[in-house]
Amino acid sequence: MALRKNQRYLTAWEKQYFTDAVLALKAEKKPGNSLNTYDQFVSWHQNNMDAGHFGPALFAWHRELLRRFEIELQRIMNDSTIGLPYWDWSVDNSQTSSIWANDFMGGNGKASESWAVTDGPFRRGNWELNVRDPGDPLYLRREFGPNPGAASSLPTPANVQAALKATPYDVWNYSPNAQSGFRNMAEGNIPSPGGLMHIRVHAWVGGNMSSAFTSPNDPVFWLHHCYMDKLWADWQAMHTDQYAYLPDVGARTGHNLNDRMAPWNEKRPADVLNTWDLGYHYDNDDYLMPNDVLYPGQWIGSASRRFSLAYSASDKNNLVLNSSTWSHPLWLSTNGQLSDGWCVMQGDGNLVIYDWSNNPPWGSNTDYGYWIYLRVEDATAQRSGHLQMYKWSDGTPINWSVPPPEVGNPPQH
Repeated sequence: MALRKNQRYLTAWEKQYFTDAVLALKAEKKPGNSLNTYDQFVSWHQNNMDAGHFGPALFAWHRELLRRFEIELQRIMNDSTIGLPYWDWSVDNSQTSSIWANDFMGGNGKASESWAVTDGPFRRGNWELNVRDPGDPLYLRREFGPNPGAASSLPTPANVQAALKATPYDVWNYSPNAQSGFRNMAEGNIPSPGGLMHIRVHAWVGGNMSSAFTSPNDPVFWLHHCYMDKLWADWQAMHTDQYAYLPDVGARTGHNLNDRMAPWNEKRPADVLNTWDLGYHYDNDDYLMPNDVLYPGQWIGSASRRFSLAYSASDKNNLVLNSSTWSHPLWLSTNGQLSDGWCVMQGDGNLVIYDWSNNPPWGSNTDYGYWIYLRVEDATAQRSGHLQMYKWSDGTPINWSVPPPEVGNPPQH
C-alpha cells in the first residue's frame, strides 16, 4: 500500500528518492517503444485530451494516469511503498514555498532566459522535453503568475472548501457548461466560489504547465493532480450519501460510469472509485497500512483531527499520541531518547521504530504473522482517543490498543 504524503512534510531523503525515480523513468526506454517511459505519459495526455478533460471522467482518467505513473516509479526503484506526493496549492501558495526548492521541483524560470528553469533536478540541460507543443523549446519553462487577470494567485482554502461542499458529483449536461456539481467546480469551469481551481493552478505555474496538452512535461503536474485526486477522495468521504461518480449514462463516450477509458481501454470510471482497491491512500486518512512509513515530523490524524499519532523529533524521536485539547501527550512509545530514524507499520503486524543503522530501538511486539493496520480512533462515550490495531483480512481488533499505558506497550495476551 503506497502512502501519498503532503510534499511540505517530506524529508530531504524522500524528496531526492522521488526525483531520482522520476529521472530514472526519463532515462529508460523500454524495448519496442520509441519514447522513454516518462514521455509515454506526456504522449498519453497529449493525445487523449477529450478522454480526460471537460467532463465527468476528469478525476477517474487522471486517477488511472497517476496510478500507472506511480506503479512505474515503484517498478524502477524496486519499492512498492513509493507514493506520489501532493501539492496543496491552497496553502503552499507562493513562489518561495518549499515545493520550489532546489532539492525538489526547482524554482521559477528566468525571464532573461526565456523562462527556462535553471535550478533543481529538472533544470535546463538535465531535463529534455521530447513530446512538445509546436514551437516549444527543448527545456522546461515556468512563468509563475503570468496572467494577472486569471492567475495572479493560486486558489484559496475557501475555494477548496466551496468545491468540497458542492453536490452532486456532476450534473447535466456533463460538460464545462454544467452550472453546478463538484467535478465542474473543481475542474475550474465555475469561477465563483470555486476560484477556477484546477485550471488556475496550471495557469499560475505557467510555461509548460499552462499547456493543455503537454503539461506533464513539468513534473509538478503529478503533485498538482495528486492533490486533485485527494480532493476527490475527500469529497467521497464527506458525502457518503452521494454517488461517487455520475453519470451512469448520458455523457459523451468515455465519460459514463462503465465506459472504457482511452487509450488503455482496460479500466472504467467504475473501476477506480476506491483508492484502497487501487493500492494507495493519503496521509490525512486515520490509519497506517502495512509498509506505511513515517519520518520525523510526519503524522496521521483521527477522522475528527482531534487526535494524532506523530513520529516526533521534539519528543526524543518517539511515537506520540496527542490530543488537540490536551497540553501533554496521551501516550509515548518510550520516555527515553531514541536515535533518529523512521517508523514503519510492518507487513508482519509489528509497528517498529528503526534507527538509520536498521536497529529497532522500539517495537509494538505484535508480529502475529499476518497483516495488521493501525488506526487513530476518535473519542467515544466509553473511551478517549486512542490507537487500535486491526486484522487486515476482516477488521477484527487485536490485543494492542493504547493508552493505557501512558508509555510503552500494553500487556500482550
